[in-house]
Amino acid sequence: MAADAVQASLNGRFTYRADKGESWRIMGGDGPVAGDCEDYSLTLVWLYEGRSMWRFWWALVTFKYVLWHCLSPGGAGHAVVWCRGRGWTDNIQRQLVSRGDLKAKGYRLRFPYLFPLVALKFLLRPLLQRI
Repeated sequence: MAADAVQASLNGRFTYRADKGESWRIMGGDGPVAGDCEDYSLTLVWLYEGRSMWRFWWALVTFKYVLWHCLSPGGAGHAVVWCRGRGWTDNIQRQLVSRGDLKAKGYRLRFPYLFPLVALKFLLRPLLQRI
């Protein structure tokens, strides 16, 4: 499935829902899904990589995709994902855009969530949910 079709499929099923604390997860299944900006980004990478956990992690390790912390146009903390050679996307844009387009819309990139931090947040999710 082409990248645009993968994202369109997720967009059609996705509903934004804020989580409590840091609950980074992949939203599985083929039905409706709900989550926040990190969940959207992680799920999109997982879908782009054919729903393979091995390919998902390898793509993050090799910087094929990089999650970034930014400030959204409204000034709130937010996550976007950079897709090497294709552009930037998030649960607000719901399409790939250039870095210039992202900045023109009011996003302010802060820092990348590199692989070790993503892995830590992802793997500690069960513990963080109990707090």
